[in-house]
Amino acid sequence: MSYNLNNYHSFPAPGSGVIKNDIAEVAAGTPSILRHALGTRFENFSTFSAWTVRGLTTLPAGTTSVESIPFTHQNGSEWCMVLIKNSDGLWLSFKLQKCETARSLRPMLKAYEIIPFGVKREVYTSIWCSLSKGGESEWKLIRNFNTAKNEDEIILQCEICIQCIIQDKLPVADAVEPHIGVMKGLGKMFDEEVLTDFDLHAGDTVLKAHRAVLSVRSPYFAAMLQPHTKEAKEGRVELSDVKPEVLKQVLLYLYTGVAPALKDMPWDLLIAADMYQLHQLKGQCENHIASCLSVDNAAETAANAKKFSCGVLLDHAVLYITHNLCKVMRTPGWDDILTTNPDVVKYISKMME
Repeated sequence: MSYNLNNYHSFPAPGSGVIKNDIAEVAAGTPSILRHALGTRFENFSTFSAWTVRGLTTLPAGTTSVESIPFTHQNGSEWCMVLIKNSDGLWLSFKLQKCETARSLRPMLKAYEIIPFGVKREVYTSIWCSLSKGGESEWKLIRNFNTAKNEDEIILQCEICIQCIIQDKLPVADAVEPHIGVMKGLGKMFDEEVLTDFDLHAGDTVLKAHRAVLSVRSPYFAAMLQPHTKEAKEGRVELSDVKPEVLKQVLLYLYTGVAPALKDMPWDLLIAADMYQLHQLKGQCENHIASCLSVDNAAETAANAKKFSCGVLLDHAVLYITHNLCKVMRTPGWDDILTTNPDVVKYISKMME
């Protein structure tokens, strides 16, 4: 099994010779790493607001726009509905009055008219748009005087949905502290090659490890190191599908629970984690890649997420593409998957329905 990773490398080319062991430095930083649980998740937050407008028949056509009382979204932004009357009917828009961030927001906007007996009629079809502070969404005709009675009152209910990136930093119970010593001890075993009994060969590099640690931490190595296998009898294995610097990060993770270079080689580590059945490491890689989504890499990320069965990452990539479809479709990455992965495009289109 081999993969061409030329498109995914973001780390400098490795030097020649045997890789230096830096497990001591990693172990020394373990306490600060383990004191908090860190996470990133994407969540959609919606806020609803109702607005009753009376005296519409006395409002002259072409009048100045009428704004609702401002209401606040969970992310701190402040909004209002805006209504204008002209000879055709009533037109509705949404205005972003305040925004805590200098960047534009991408909200989903929708509105209903509440008619007698509590029945809702969708008058502002849901749309995703990009707005900066003071910006207004497109105007939509919500009551046509040519086809509806010119009633004196209208009750509107709107929904504003914004996707937020949630960064979690939760304190870990003091019970974790004793584990730090265990991690340091395992790190020292790997660093100083204490009583190692198995060699992993990747290119010209040989990394020494312990069968017990490999077997307990990875189902892949557990199967490889059964007594009857060739590798178990010879005490060595040739790993041609992984580069030395990637294999070292995998071993660091097996011994300490940390892959220090994850941010530098997320795709390489994700593929290795998938190969060696390290589900938690694979999930960490997915989360990091999802946090780095951009217009330029979204299409390629979606294609590779499907290729390597990364459900969480694929969902985030498709959601990102949905919100930035026009921009993504103008990128070389989109042209590439249209040519090489048309099934992925079909899958993305199906998920966007």
